[in-house]
Amino acid sequence: MRRERNIVLLLSDMKGFTARTSRQTREENARMLVLHDALLLPVVRGFGGRKVKAIGDAVLAAFDSPTDAVLCAMAIQDRLAAFNSRAPERDHIEVRLALSQGEVRVERGDVHGEPVRLALVACALADAGEVVLTDAVYLSMNKSEAATEVMGSLPLPGGGKVQLRRALRGGDPAAPYDAAAPYGGRALARLGKLPDPSRAYVLWRAGEAGLSFARKRIVWAAAALLLIAAAAGERGAREPEDPLRRAAELVDLRQPVAALSELDRLAETSRAHDPRVEVVRGKAEHALGQFGLAFSDFAEAAQQDPRALDGPALAALADELDSEAFPGVWRPALIRLLGETVGRPAAAAVRPLLTSQHARSRDDALEVLELAGAATDEERLAVATADLADERAGCAAHERAVQRIVQVNDPSSEKLLTKVAWGTGCGGAQARDAIRRYRRAHVADAR
Repeated sequence: MRRERNIVLLLSDMKGFTARTSRQTREENARMLVLHDALLLPVVRGFGGRKVKAIGDAVLAAFDSPTDAVLCAMAIQDRLAAFNSRAPERDHIEVRLALSQGEVRVERGDVHGEPVRLALVACALADAGEVVLTDAVYLSMNKSEAATEVMGSLPLPGGGKVQLRRALRGGDPAAPYDAAAPYGGRALARLGKLPDPSRAYVLWRAGEAGLSFARKRIVWAAAALLLIAAAAGERGAREPEDPLRRAAELVDLRQPVAALSELDRLAETSRAHDPRVEVVRGKAEHALGQFGLAFSDFAEAAQQDPRALDGPALAALADELDSEAFPGVWRPALIRLLGETVGRPAAAAVRPLLTSQHARSRDDALEVLELAGAATDEERLAVATADLADERAGCAAHERAVQRIVQVNDPSSEKLLTKVAWGTGCGGAQARDAIRRYRRAHVADAR
């Protein structure tokens, strides 16, 4: 059954999820996700929200009240901050939260529509620990409950912009800031005592052990049914050509407008937000120079499955990172998408930008590699050297270059720092400080 409803959506996204899952064991990943849900979901329910779906670390929840949704987001950040203040660093959970409001299509328990896309893009623009909301949420909420500030704006596909706001941290302005309750703790206090999240993992493991044998029997039965179906050799009428496959072919043939027309045939189906559809749509939009829309679709696909971004999609995102036309307010989100969400698979597409003629592209590409854990000392020195030699690079680029040289701590580093220290450009003070530290370290080693 399909129907339309005007609701508020809350989307959460965990910082560094892809990088953590790649270095942790399966059991550690399972424990992390169980803790994540045990921390977030009781708060969502406490403010009258309901979980719509979860995709890996991302959780989408729906609310009837915009004020309750904003208070819920602030309470979640306070609860996570309190948990992180007590837990060892390896167990820390940090999330970005975004809220949007509008009419969505409710179909088979899932929601579709422009508010979902806006929540995804807003979440990509948020930093860990932040609560970002669209102007639709702000205009309909009780503003006395939560202070906000203007953050920026998002372009809409059909023209126009949507303003984004950010919830201000801190409760009582007269009270000192508390890192364990960055949003003041008042919203969280309304829920009273919440279940201990550490018990959730213990209960989950016990449940998994009890269901293990039952799951095996289900798998055996399913395998038997598949064998019977294969033996029966079922035949059916040939299905019409898949719009997704046809759109992908049209993109390869450099016919992006025709490709988008094919994808429009899927707009009213359950496949509209399939990550493969989003990727092909993003490729077509990128080919048309619609970088903002392309990034939005690539980001939505990556939130669902980072592996959906294939080589050409990553090349398109790297091209946007090198583009002067790409909206500057979205660059931090693009860097996080490539470095954190995609991670090491993005390295090959981004590395050519290390030799870009634009200092910003070089620096952003290196930041992507740093976030992905793929940067090398040679690359850090190469970008630093290029930035220092670039007369068009500003003071900030020169100062970052000095920081990178210091980070490498190579025998050749002191020579580079000496050139900067006694030159007339920016970064001289930082370079002289670094040289003094080097020399003090050498004297200490000699003793």
